[in-house]
Amino acid sequence: MQSDEKVSPNHEKVLGRLLSLSDGIFAFAMTLLILNIVLPDSTTRAELPQALIALWPKYLSFLISFFVIGLYWISNVRQFRSMRKYNTGLLWLVLIFLMFIVLIPFSTSVLSNFEGRTSVILYALNIACAGFTATGLWIFAVRKKLVDPNIGPAQVRRSIIMNLVSPVIFTLSIGLTFINVQLAMYSWILTFLGHKAVDWIFKVPKSDEDI
Repeated sequence: MQSDEKVSPNHEKVLGRLLSLSDGIFAFAMTLLILNIVLPDSTTRAELPQALIALWPKYLSFLISFFVIGLYWISNVRQFRSMRKYNTGLLWLVLIFLMFIVLIPFSTSVLSNFEGRTSVILYALNIACAGFTATGLWIFAVRKKLVDPNIGPAQVRRSIIMNLVSPVIFTLSIGLTFINVQLAMYSWILTFLGHKAVDWIFKVPKSDEDI
């Protein structure tokens, strides 16, 4: 959706730099995930097939984190595409959000190397904090009128709900760890199903400028 409002070169420049910073951090975080998948130095050629199979918890942690970060990146790109202005509050919220993104490789490493409730709670808390910060960032931008004025209430509501899917599910999974740790981890699959459900329920016209 195009806006007739002219954006000052300064706002365009700063928002462009923010998006570039975000893209760089997302790319770095996604790349760091693979460093957690390492074969033991003592692995021989004969032991290689078994050693590769034994790494399946690390493969699973990598896939979950890669796609979760990917979902946040897509949301981040959509939000910045709708931004027209910035202020100091927005800059700090972006930094806090990116801080939680940078932490994901660490919490992923803990999750894949240590079984149990503590590692699952740490991971879920990390993902939830990133999601709630992203939601707060978007609400702040809308209320401070930093976004395209042509964006309608339906699009704003859809974006808020979409942003809340991941953090709500991961927060609820923390409670599930006290019932069954494995069940808590399986519940994370609902994140991807939840995003599809929001897309289906809130049918906003798709375009290059859609949020």
